Amino acid sequence: MKALVAIDSFKGSFSSAEAAAIVAQVFRQYGIDSTGVTLADGGEGTSEAFLANQRGGRWEYAMVHDPCGRLIKAKYAFVPDERVAMIDAAMASGIQSVKTDVGFVNPVMTSSAGTGELIMAASRQGATKIIVGLGGTGTTDAGIGLMGALGAKLYDSYNQLLPANISSINLIDHIDLSEIATKRLQLVACTDVDGPLTGTAGAVQMFGPQKGLTDANLKDFERWFQHFAQQVDPINQGQLAGDGAAGGMGFALRLLGASVVPGFQMMSDVAQLADKIAATDVVITGEGQLDHQSLHGKLPVQVAQNRAAIPKNMPLRCRQYSIDTIRSTRCWIYDCPFPDSTSH
Repeated sequence: MKALVAIDSFKGSFSSAEAAAIVAQVFRQYGIDSTGVTLADGGEGTSEAFLANQRGGRWEYAMVHDPCGRLIKAKYAFVPDERVAMIDAAMASGIQSVKTDVGFVNPVMTSSAGTGELIMAASRQGATKIIVGLGGTGTTDAGIGLMGALGAKLYDSYNQLLPANISSINLIDHIDLSEIATKRLQLVACTDVDGPLTGTAGAVQMFGPQKGLTDANLKDFERWFQHFAQQVDPINQGQLAGDGAAGGMGFALRLLGASVVPGFQMMSDVAQLADKIAATDVVITGEGQLDHQSLHGKLPVQVAQNRAAIPKNMPLRCRQYSIDTIRSTRCWIYDCPFPDSTSH
């Protein structure tokens, strides 16, 4: 029997490569031919998975601002021969930066500017194609900070220039993209969710609470996002798939001319996943938590729904899961936890 291990990262414990290596090692101990593949779905760890499936790539580093305005050192993947960079928005605008001992930093005080700064750094390094993985972020600013860092200008109805932050969002009348620094770049927004900017499956209502939004400001943010979308995107109004990724960074990047692609689709092509699944008997997948959000583009469900995997056995490994979500997949559950990462 041949086994393929295609597991997402376990946030705070293991990367995709580490998790796959552990499971594959156990299989080999029992004489089962097994292979691990490093994957991601556009979320945390996508640049690492991208680099693992490339030749001649390396890490580059840049100083950028985190969501709270603190200067941090962030890294991104760069393939010089192809002049391609792969950025994790979480490296600059990660959710870990907005957590406190008692909860979260006030979302009104956070910004996605650091991700825009990281895009600029990759461009200065020589990248002409920049892929931005949009998962694991801690901001909910509709990508306004990112846009400002790349040169977008925001104006109110009196044609007065506004600061590029969330406090301006309900005043925005129009935006000027004539001086954006990404005109000559091929931008790709790599999303780990397929939700729109607004609505029940959008950036605010579905993902805002896990980034610090509360009942007290949830309705305000939703109203602000609706206003912003109506003003700057009158045709689609932020309702395209992926617009809600990373607190609205997917929407902002689309406005800047980026193509928006499902992260799993891109990474599975890079890793030649379909060919590897076709050559195996059983596929093991998983992530830290499987819930209703997993059905909107997350890796384990995408692996299970891969056309090449339809006739395969499909064990799923996770720390927490929702029974209703499991019924929506083709997997059976194996929930024995990985060992604590601090124990080795």
